Amino acid sequence: MKTLICIVVFSLVCPIATFGQAESNTERKIPKAHDQTSTTTPSEKAGIKTEGVVRCDKPEKTYSFEVGDRPGHSLIISQRKCTWTRPLELIGSHTKDGIATQFVEQMEGILHLHGFEVDTLDSGDKLTMRIMGQIAGEDGPAKNEGRWGLMRGTGKLKGIKGGGGYEGQLAADGSITFQLEGAYVLPDEPAGNQNEGEKK
Repeated sequence: MKTLICIVVFSLVCPIATFGQAESNTERKIPKAHDQTSTTTPSEKAGIKTEGVVRCDKPEKTYSFEVGDRPGHSLIISQRKCTWTRPLELIGSHTKDGIATQFVEQMEGILHLHGFEVDTLDSGDKLTMRIMGQIAGEDGPAKNEGRWGLMRGTGKLKGIKGGGGYEGQLAADGSITFQLEGAYVLPDEPAGNQNEGEKK
């Protein structure tokens, strides 16, 4: 009887212990910032690959505000004119040029970048993109890297989703380049067409 009880208890406890151990190992796995594979979103995995290079000029106007808690800690707002030297291809259209509005936190020699870029495509459609990353220096040349994502679009780009990673450089003349790689998924089918399909 004791042997039977031990077998039953062991068979119940072992799966629970194994499951707990696997879950713990999963929780310890923290993706690295430079590992684009580990930080890829579901839309990027299943989407259509795309890549491009955009160069943004030195800002014509820059507004800077000292935070005041430590030397060199400031917040900066600026706008840049951008030109795609190697356009992104999205649903048969190509990015041409745009305006990037950027909010930067300057701290301890690093520029933490958060911005939005509104681009015009050769089809006439508009595309809004979000960029988040950092620049490894207050002045160029300095390495620039981070993540990008598609926010919204007009025309046939309405409802488009996607994103990826980027690398680039802040140049000595104040211009900045972004070399983007990633993927996008096509806009969802209009609700009216989906309803018709459900009725069938």
